[in-house]
Amino acid sequence: MKNDILYSFRRCPYAIRVRWALLICEIKVELREIDLKNKPLEFLNKSRNKTVPILIRNNNEIIEESLDIILWALSVSKKENLLNKYIPENKKESIIGIINENDNQFKYHLDRFKYSTRFNSIDKEHHFLEASEFIKRWNELLTKNRFFFGDNHTIADWCIWPFVRQFKIACESQKKINFFQPTMQKWLEYFENHRNFKDLMYKYTLWEPSSKKNYFPFN
Repeated sequence: MKNDILYSFRRCPYAIRVRWALLICEIKVELREIDLKNKPLEFLNKSRNKTVPILIRNNNEIIEESLDIILWALSVSKKENLLNKYIPENKKESIIGIINENDNQFKYHLDRFKYSTRFNSIDKEHHFLEASEFIKRWNELLTKNRFFFGDNHTIADWCIWPFVRQFKIACESQKKINFFQPTMQKWLEYFENHRNFKDLMYKYTLWEPSSKKNYFPFN
C-alpha cells in the first residue's frame, strides 16, 4: 500500500506541528519538501490554500488544515487511546481555544514583528509588545503545570511551541533581551531538546516530480 503524502516546508511552524504529531503517532508518510517561493505545479493543483502543510491520503482525500491533519493522525494511529490522551474531553474547549488564540491573534503580531519589512516597519515595536503579552499569559499557565493543561502535553503544546520558537528566533535576531521568563524557556526547551527534534527538523532535498521518494521520519 502506498504511503500518504505530506507536502511540507521545513521551517513552517504549521508544518512543524504536523510532523511532530506524526512522530508521536508513529505514522510514516512520503514527504515532499517544497520551496514556497517556487511552488511545484502538482502541489498548486492539489492545494486550495496554496500553502503547506497538506496531506494527500492514499485514497486521494486531501486534508489541508494543520489541525485537521493532527486530528486525523491521532484517530488513525495504531497506538491506543491517543485522542483521549492528548485531547482530554474535560479540557477540549480550553485546548481548542488557546490554539485558536495562537493561530489568529498571536501569529498576527508575530508576523508583523518578525517580518516587519513586509508590513509597516514603524509598528514593529507595537507588535513585539502585543506578542509579548501572549507569551506572558501563557507563561502564567506554565507556572501552575509543566505543560499548558497539566503534567502531560496536549495538542495545545504541540500546536503552539513552533510559533513560540519562531518568536524566540526573531527576538534573538533583533537583539531583544528578557523576552522569556524561565518557565516559558524551560517549556520550549522540552521540545527543542526532545529526542524527536532531530528527526522533526531533518533537512530534506526539495521535491520534484522526478525525485526519488523521501519518507518522514527519515530512515
